[in-house]
Amino acid sequence: MALNYNIKNKAFSLLELIIAIAVLSTGIIALLRAFSFSARLTGLSCDIINAVFLAEDKMQELELKEKQNLIDNEPAQVGDREGKFAWEYTLSLNRDFNLYRLDFDIKWQRANRDESLKLNTFLRQ
Repeated sequence: MALNYNIKNKAFSLLELIIAIAVLSTGIIALLRAFSFSARLTGLSCDIINAVFLAEDKMQELELKEKQNLIDNEPAQVGDREGKFAWEYTLSLNRDFNLYRLDFDIKWQRANRDESLKLNTFLRQ
């Protein structure tokens, strides 16, 4: 009983191997770019969440002062730095509605780019 084994039909050619590696490399590069983009967006969203928490903290301080009737003594514009965030807010009285308008601006740097977040709200008088 003789085995009829033809090597030409069973082996990969060098060209097929190069094409397979090229296709695999292209897929891996696309996945790595997607992961890199995802990591950058995750970092930016973490910064935005921290900026919102900072703004919320300052707004709660102002609400407490408002409940203690100390908000009239508050300066119209306040600013400071906290960690990598620089923040400032402007507090103005809207006499028509008897409300304080609070304009909050937070700035920080991420990957050598200036990022900012602006929030506006009203406080009771």
